[in-house]
Amino acid sequence: MLRLTFVCLCLLVLQDGTESFGSPWKMTPFGKHFGLPNVEVDFNRQHFLLNLLIQVHKPLLHEELIIMGSQFNDDPNLYMEGTWRYIKDFQERVLQNRIPGPFAIFNQLDDEMPQNLLGIYRFLTMAMDWLSFQRNACYARIHFHPLLFVNALQMAVAERQDTKDLRMPVMFEVLPQLYLEKEVILAAQEVTWNQLTPIRLVTPKRRWMDILLGYRNPKQSWTEEPIPNDPLIIDNERKVAYLSLDLELNSHWNSLINRLIISIEEGKEKTNEPIIVDGDRLVAFRGSFDEVNYINQMSLGSHFHNSKLYVYNLNQFVAALTMEDLATGQRSMDLIDPPLLTTGGVPYKGTSLNIEAVKDILDLTIDNLKEQIEMAVKLNNHSMDDLSIAGGIIGNNYLHICRQLSLAVNGHGISQPTMLGSATSNLRDPIYRSLLFRINELLKSYENADIFAEVGEEGGETPKIVDIQVSRLVTFEEYMSTDLINLIDQQLLLSQRNNLQFLRRHLVARQRRLNHETFSIGLDIVAPKDLLVEARMYLTLPNQLTPRLHLDSFKCSLKRGLNQFERVFPAANPKHTLSELYEAAYPSADVTSSNRLPPHLLLPRGTGDGLKLQLLVELTEWNGLESQFHGVSVPVLAKTLKDVIIFHRQA
Repeated sequence: MLRLTFVCLCLLVLQDGTESFGSPWKMTPFGKHFGLPNVEVDFNRQHFLLNLLIQVHKPLLHEELIIMGSQFNDDPNLYMEGTWRYIKDFQERVLQNRIPGPFAIFNQLDDEMPQNLLGIYRFLTMAMDWLSFQRNACYARIHFHPLLFVNALQMAVAERQDTKDLRMPVMFEVLPQLYLEKEVILAAQEVTWNQLTPIRLVTPKRRWMDILLGYRNPKQSWTEEPIPNDPLIIDNERKVAYLSLDLELNSHWNSLINRLIISIEEGKEKTNEPIIVDGDRLVAFRGSFDEVNYINQMSLGSHFHNSKLYVYNLNQFVAALTMEDLATGQRSMDLIDPPLLTTGGVPYKGTSLNIEAVKDILDLTIDNLKEQIEMAVKLNNHSMDDLSIAGGIIGNNYLHICRQLSLAVNGHGISQPTMLGSATSNLRDPIYRSLLFRINELLKSYENADIFAEVGEEGGETPKIVDIQVSRLVTFEEYMSTDLINLIDQQLLLSQRNNLQFLRRHLVARQRRLNHETFSIGLDIVAPKDLLVEARMYLTLPNQLTPRLHLDSFKCSLKRGLNQFERVFPAANPKHTLSELYEAAYPSADVTSSNRLPPHLLLPRGTGDGLKLQLLVELTEWNGLESQFHGVSVPVLAKTLKDVIIFHRQA
């Protein structure tokens, strides 16, 4: 009887969970605190996602998730209607071992990589419901290469209705080996468990009366080694926070390229499928080429969208980098980043060619690309402008361009990872940056000069920009912390129980990034009549129309007479770290667009004396959609320039 009483008392004491030493890693469902049961469901989904991504480059140790992903989900009824044929094809690739496993050598330029990425992406997005998605995500986490899994999961989470409200951790924390220097990775791996969690020096013997009283007062006064609560920091600071080394920008570029690859592969499939063209069109085909062109546009709509998105971001990166070079007085092409490590711990290989040889290879690459564009432009029947054709061809040939360049620069070896073959399409690589500059120059040669010209209506019925007010523009560098939890020794961090609850300190890498102070731009516009227009704002070099750094675009409902608008651009907030997401009750998803460069890079770097630029404001016809792409051929109704100065404040 006494033993039974003792067992019952122990169960009462332990029902609230394991002692966490006051660590925020001990999670209590958000709904239990505030009586919100519906939020607890989303909370559990968020934690499921994070549990998949913690230590993603190492074997999964959660027993429940292992069981859930033990078998391929081959039930057609558990996938969305009409999608089983895609899943069946993907299953065949899996059975044939054509999908790289967790420890295989991965190269983004591999011929089968696009089809593998598309297959995993569909495997996740086409799951019928949340439970099916869980099974498929666990299977992919266990059986496929972590880079393919993470890239596909990032796109799938943003697209699925039951996951789009969840928040994905930043990619440079999920796979820090691809973004941080070798020295940071090695230093993080040397951190011991004792540096992150306290050690109990004395474990007092507890009597049954202590247990009974402990239920009334669960906080016990354990004797433990003192340990600070502040994070353990690995210094990764640089003299200058260069744009090409920005972690969020490289992560954004990785996402951009993945979306481009997916759309290209989907476009190839649709091109080979029969398309029914009905007769409900206002204009008849003028010939066979019109019909082929129409079918291609219908089938490749997503591809053209992502190609335009790629061209837009390419233009923005080149513009921002050009202005940074002007501010720092240093050519970005001369900046060579310290070596990285792959997920397998192998350093990236550099090229043995000299600068002149690399330049010759780049020139040859661009010449071959220009020949393809010229041939397509000659066959164009003016249904598309030349710039759109050039952008589509560049997007469609992106992987081929990088693949041929990598073979020429690095040779045919596949056992050694290279920067051009990096899963992040790494902006840190000067050869890759030089390629982007040359592609941008090629695109500029196909821009229609009319898109920069101002047009008017009969009778002078056009709006006029009569004044622009710009507040003080200041950039600065701020410290940001990158969570290195995925570099902690796995056996200590995760086992059949979750040791995260015992962590007292976080392990972070600290570096600096560029940001800007809050600023505003006011516009005074006089309209001769009620109009709908789009206002676009760019930063340009003095007396030059290109390159343009896009600041903002917005719809303006003009009334007759004077109209005043003010746009406010707040300083960018840092992203939540992986640890913060895990500790949060239920973090809501970010609402910032993933189509543009990260918001902290809205302004180019200023200087102490002030970097002199010009603000270009254009009013264009409203075409029914907010245009996010620079260079879209929409008539310009009015434009004006204003001199601006961007200052830089030292930290």
